[in-house]
Amino acid sequence: MFNALRSDELLTGVGRMLRMAAKADGPLEDFQRSQLLSAYSVTRLLAAEQRAQARLLEATRADLLAAIDDGSPARAAIAAAADGPALGVAVAALLEDLDPDDPARDGVHRALRTMVDAEVAALEGE
Repeated sequence: MFNALRSDELLTGVGRMLRMAAKADGPLEDFQRSQLLSAYSVTRLLAAEQRAQARLLEATRADLLAAIDDGSPARAAIAAAADGPALGVAVAALLEDLDPDDPARDGVHRALRTMVDAEVAALEGE
């Protein structure tokens, strides 16, 4: 959900692999075949992420909002986050501002563990 690469960047990489395969004269070398299989994996995982994205964002947002105080300055940024990277920026700022002993930190960590588990389940097709 907090991916470093955007979907368009991933698709550009897959497109390069497909173009390489289309230009190949004769059978592909083992390295080229492994690159194509990796590109296939990217498309499969990206599709799973896209299918789960809205659900993961809403569930994570709700879990995070439940974990922090109503007066927290992070509430507005978390509520307004339109995508995973924006939510990640809000969570990073929140964690920087929380005291190490603040009980909200445990709730935020729990929300993030839940999100990771849900994303892994989505990627595995569960």
